[in-house]
Amino acid sequence: MKNLLIFMGLLVTCSCSKWLDEEPKAVSEVTFYNTEQEAAAAVLAPLNKFRSGFAMSFPGLMESFADYQYGRGSWASNSDYKGLDPQNVSRSDGIWSSLYNAIRDCNIAISRLPEGSDLTEEQKSAFIAELRFIRGFAYFTLVQLWSEVPLRTEMNMDEWDLPKSSLDELYAFIVADLEFAALHCPQTERLIGTPSRYAAQGLLAQVYMQLKNYQGAHDLLKSIIDSKRYALVPVNTVRDFEKIFGPDVVNTTEEVFYLKSTHTAGWQFVMFCSHPNAVIDGKKMHGAGGWYGLYTRTGNTLFDEWDNADLRKGYNTLFLDLGLGFDTYLPTKFYDPLAPSSDNASNSNPIIRYPDLLLLYAESINELHDGPTQEAMDVLNRVRRRGYGYAPDQPASIDYVLADYGSKAQFLELIIKEQAYETWNEGKRWLFLRRLGIAAEKVMDAKGLTIEEKHYLFPIPAAEFNYNAALDAGRDQNPGY
Repeated sequence: MKNLLIFMGLLVTCSCSKWLDEEPKAVSEVTFYNTEQEAAAAVLAPLNKFRSGFAMSFPGLMESFADYQYGRGSWASNSDYKGLDPQNVSRSDGIWSSLYNAIRDCNIAISRLPEGSDLTEEQKSAFIAELRFIRGFAYFTLVQLWSEVPLRTEMNMDEWDLPKSSLDELYAFIVADLEFAALHCPQTERLIGTPSRYAAQGLLAQVYMQLKNYQGAHDLLKSIIDSKRYALVPVNTVRDFEKIFGPDVVNTTEEVFYLKSTHTAGWQFVMFCSHPNAVIDGKKMHGAGGWYGLYTRTGNTLFDEWDNADLRKGYNTLFLDLGLGFDTYLPTKFYDPLAPSSDNASNSNPIIRYPDLLLLYAESINELHDGPTQEAMDVLNRVRRRGYGYAPDQPASIDYVLADYGSKAQFLELIIKEQAYETWNEGKRWLFLRRLGIAAEKVMDAKGLTIEEKHYLFPIPAAEFNYNAALDAGRDQNPGY
């Protein structure tokens, strides 16, 4: 309630009444952050940068690549796994710009906040921690999509010509940012949509899993779970998932870090998934129509094998004939019948949900013990039970039994399957498969397609080579572009 009151208070008291839309989109290098209000605006500025190229192109591309989903129209070539065509190179360029613009805003504010005259040292550390979380998230995304990239920090803001840094350097920087954030971010979100200490711990655990630091990830995840700060939202019917993903949801007990939206500063990805003729519970899927850029289909083995009794299947997919010659299903996790225009759906983008952390925790146990324990199976079953409408913490008839999946490989397969069902259409599947090194195997299993090597990384934008003299296109461009 406190967070909601703060959120509503900002809506009322901001000079323009729509903080997500009207707060500064950038910060000036000559700005000093003397007051708490000015420091808060410095955090909102980089968050706003994710509303440009990142907001639709990132989940759109990630879902086109997922083993369970397909791109349509100008996005269809992404699902051929042959690398990005010119139009989708332009989309990936937009993601790069969004991330580096957010990093720029973070760097400026991080460099200026220590000089704030009316802030205590504790307040300065907390605001800097929020900014370092955002910067760490941006760099982690860049590294996953592009591998080695230039490392721009508050220490080299005046230098444009920067070579690519090594992965070791980049990950060391990311870990340092997130470790600081995990210590100094507010225990509870200062404002809905800003990072807490738990969000920083959760993101750091994801980075540790990427680096195969399973003990570090396990310890962070166990701390989050043991805190009882989060809980799975119970459901009994398919439509109950609206309490988690619906357009009217402010926040829930499983929200760790989301990019928040309103009808004045919305999420365009919802329009991208929608179809003008799609009706959900008697209402339009999107108030402004839809571009239906994604679908799944019969013949995809992951979709075909998904149990119809799993409520997540009924919530996440909707049969609609797209005229492609086979049965097609829209992704319906996010929809907003009252969205007034294409870019104004008010669903939030769930960057980190509590189920993500539960699945990671089960995986970390499996890695550390070279196989599952009963605790790991119990954690996995909590996510599965909720998906079927059972109480997450009570044994159920659909539970996996440890004796049936006792090997490391068998248990990992359960995690891989549950991760698909739980995070369907959240833009998380492709990077999850990449991290495990099984993207080629799973895409072949589900779609019967081969991934070309160049498809695993995005091309560095041409503009970066044009204006950064430390980079050479012949030497530094990612393979295949």
